[in-house]
Amino acid sequence: MIFFDIDTQIDFMKAEGALYVPEAETIHGRIASLLAAAGEAGVTTISTRCAHEPGDPEFDLFPPHCLEGTPGAERLFAELPGLPRCEVAVSAIAEPGTSLQEATHYVVKKKVFDLFANEWLDGLRRDGYFQEKECIVFGVATDYCVRACVLGLVEAGARVRVVGDAICGVSPTTTSETLAVWQKAGVEMTTTAEILRGIEEATR
Repeated sequence: MIFFDIDTQIDFMKAEGALYVPEAETIHGRIASLLAAAGEAGVTTISTRCAHEPGDPEFDLFPPHCLEGTPGAERLFAELPGLPRCEVAVSAIAEPGTSLQEATHYVVKKKVFDLFANEWLDGLRRDGYFQEKECIVFGVATDYCVRACVLGLVEAGARVRVVGDAICGVSPTTTSETLAVWQKAGVEMTTTAEILRGIEEATR
């Protein structure tokens, strides 16, 4: 099992953030619970992190946000999941045969909303690493970064489960469209309680 914690950064997750996702505060507690459980059970976790510089091309589409060195770029729950941590730079490249270490927290930086724009992570995908792996996805925003993550993992042959009560979208229209696309792609929707219960049962 691999957790994908998508863009849970202050600029997205708090009302005062530069690119706040509406109602993101309603999922804070569930995300914290998922990350804490990952730490306790040793679930490998990938946290994506927008890492922008002034003038990045993405700012042609979205207001400036998550500028490196600013509070808004920091993860909301920086201390979680409390596993050995590996920072993956925007410019990192995965060598053939690269794999994820068990019980490790990967913080993967990116400059666009698709996490697989990070060559290191996309290298794992192209190498077939995620094939048949159970991937649990949560975070923001449903209709942008989370959507890209889910569809990228589906394309990679992963078994994808989205934690429906631990995601938030920007627009009701594009969020509904995204959910329909996921359903058509065979993505399974789940809940925080179901994931936590499964982890508890597996670690007994």
